[in-house]
Amino acid sequence: MASLKRVPLKAVFFVAALALAGCGLGRDAGSDNAGVRDPIVAATVNGRPIYVEDVRNYAVSRGWIAETEDLDANSDAANLALEELIQIRLFAMEAEARGLDRQPDIRRQLENARERVLAAAIYEEIAQKAADPETIERLYRENSSRLGQGDEVHLRHMQFTTREAADAAKRRLDQGERFEALAFELSVERNTAPDGGDLGFRAIADLTPQMRQEVERTATGQLIGPIQIEDSWHLFRVDDRRTIGGPSLEQLRPRITAWLAYQESTQLTERLARDARIERLRETEQGMEPAGEVTAPADAQPAQPRPEPSAPPQTGAPPPPFPFPNATPPPAATNAAPAPAPQPQEVAPGVASPPETPVETPAEEAGPTQ
Repeated sequence: MASLKRVPLKAVFFVAALALAGCGLGRDAGSDNAGVRDPIVAATVNGRPIYVEDVRNYAVSRGWIAETEDLDANSDAANLALEELIQIRLFAMEAEARGLDRQPDIRRQLENARERVLAAAIYEEIAQKAADPETIERLYRENSSRLGQGDEVHLRHMQFTTREAADAAKRRLDQGERFEALAFELSVERNTAPDGGDLGFRAIADLTPQMRQEVERTATGQLIGPIQIEDSWHLFRVDDRRTIGGPSLEQLRPRITAWLAYQESTQLTERLARDARIERLRETEQGMEPAGEVTAPADAQPAQPRPEPSAPPQTGAPPPPFPFPNATPPPAATNAAPAPAPQPQEVAPGVASPPETPVETPAEEAGPTQ
């Protein structure tokens, strides 16, 4: 947590500007304060109130308390935040008295701050709509049959370069030697050999058609093979079976909420942009894109990032995946950013290669890694 100390006045105003959207410091004495979530007044300056919520938000923006932490009215953080807000209010009133708020550059900055506050209000409404319990539960019910429910099988295997080597190992198994010991001794696939050829649990639906057919007609504890897979020969043993279920509503609720918020925000952006008259007077010229890192001046004061509810999605960020595997999402907005290309995965013998554009599933429910 940041230390509680006064900093140069210029830095105070810089940090205060970052926190302005959450603090509501632009209210005048006659404004409507019905929207203030905590209307308790902490202080007044020439009759204009500074609210307890303003003090807390400012303390958060300075890093003196955590976003989820309550503000103790008697703490050093509360007292210092209030004193700095009083100083800011005094200077703001003096600027108005001098007519500085009528200067073109100041007016432009004030308008920019006003637009950010209004845009944040839209994001807040979108977040509240996306968190609607009935909408989330309805989407879950409509897609619950596509949550990857099914059977899994626990397999062990040995891999050989020739059919003769596989047949020899099969004869030793028939004579009572342990599968795990022979896998450690004979298997040319050395990644699993130290574990007795253990492949772990695999979703039957993910197996190749050939392997799925063999598994479905083989009892637990029995052998499969030797069978040829590509240019090698394999022996498998079916160790166990189990039925799995999909993730619960509570497990998927955050992902459903994020997906709904992204869809609503993207579609609203498209509609507003389509109905508006937007003229970009300057296009980015080739060679003008910033290259490398931008270095701040040595005397620059580091800004304390303030977590804001319902922050707008970052431009160019990949959209949240549809929360339900194997389901077709509702029509999405056309300007959604493409998802990043999946990284190559190691595929075990007899397991089908993953699709080219898989839909992510929660790690704790996604089944064994292939």
